[in-house]
Amino acid sequence: MNPTRHFHFPVADAIVTYRRADMPPVQCGMSSLSSAREVLSNRQFALLWSGQTMSQLGDGVLSVALPLLVLAITRNATDLGLVIAARLVPTVAFLLLGGVVSDRVSRRLAMLTSDASRALITLSMGVLALSGSLNFSELLVGSILFGVFDALFYPASTALLPELVMAEQLTSSNSLSRFSGALAGGLIGPIVGGVIASTIGTSWSLVIDAGTFLVSAGSLLAMRSTPRPESSGQSMVGEIREGLSYCRRTPWIFWTIGVAGLANALVFSPSAILLPLLFKRVLHAPNWMVGVGFAAVGLGGLVGAAVMIIVPRPKARVRTMWLAWAGAPILAVLFGLAQSAWLASLIVFAVGALLMVGNILWESLMQSEVPKEILGRVSSVDWMVSLGLSPVGVAIAGVVSGIVGIRATIIVPAVVIGLMSLVPLLFIRSITAIDRRPLTSES
Repeated sequence: MNPTRHFHFPVADAIVTYRRADMPPVQCGMSSLSSAREVLSNRQFALLWSGQTMSQLGDGVLSVALPLLVLAITRNATDLGLVIAARLVPTVAFLLLGGVVSDRVSRRLAMLTSDASRALITLSMGVLALSGSLNFSELLVGSILFGVFDALFYPASTALLPELVMAEQLTSSNSLSRFSGALAGGLIGPIVGGVIASTIGTSWSLVIDAGTFLVSAGSLLAMRSTPRPESSGQSMVGEIREGLSYCRRTPWIFWTIGVAGLANALVFSPSAILLPLLFKRVLHAPNWMVGVGFAAVGLGGLVGAAVMIIVPRPKARVRTMWLAWAGAPILAVLFGLAQSAWLASLIVFAVGALLMVGNILWESLMQSEVPKEILGRVSSVDWMVSLGLSPVGVAIAGVVSGIVGIRATIIVPAVVIGLMSLVPLLFIRSITAIDRRPLTSES
């Protein structure tokens, strides 16, 4: 399983006071398909969508290549966990600052700066790898720098979309973005990454990933300028506190990102190293099969996104989202028990589909329910909590898998999270308050 931003299980009663008055009522049965066709005719969205799709293709290639590259250099699962954690730590540390910046400057400019910087970092590591001089220390430094610019990109990317499309098009826009991301980054990219690793070598994957970042930056550059958000007049610290306060008093945000953080830390972020370890060291699969495993998650996500494009949006969005995410860790238990790489791939296909459905519903909820002027900050809190413990989880998983075994490291946390995810949904009614109010275009 690829590490996912959200179990997202990533807000209810307090949110009602922030409902947007410009959202006309729509019929619950409205299909997303016609809206998807309409949104693709929007040049601004089409440029953003195409550039991000290409960038995700490069990420998919690297998702297979990076674990293999680290293992080839150090031959140590703990080092692999440290490299991945080295990217997550600065991301988490700088997310709140990134959210404030994305609410103060053009969100398009913030994304452009991040893409260009990450292209330069990745290209530098690629050149070193091709020359045979890339070492573990340089991988750590590159991962740290990459994580800093991730912290700027994530909240800005969430906050930019509502500036480009109408409120009633948010679910369709997110579904399209997730569909293309799953196709390019989750399916095609890992397959290509596996082929590259088995032919010309993993070092080229870094260069290819850098090129896709440049394409994405070019697409952002071709878009019309987007305005700076209206200033709140507060200090940066005051704006951070405002974002934190909003999340704390909004039950569906508070509980969702809390459970998401634990799920990512214990189950989904560690899967970035546990999947290749299970395939290579337990199931004794070849390198290309590791690519198939990652691609299976992407294919599942592709199917989940396609479903969200075609079928009417569910009325009970929060409940549907939580139930989808509750099923994912339960299936992860079966993944840890799988006796063949092909069966494991089939299981993570289903996991990918469930996670995708939840993620699309979550992003649309955030973009339609949270006021635009603080969306960057609220999104940064979401990212920070959802990913906050992930570096620790990844690093610990690499160590623990060598002590108690790879299968146990997968199964035990998945059981705990699967059970834990059902408790708030069953006993805290305020989480689903949005589902019990009159339906509007995206709220």
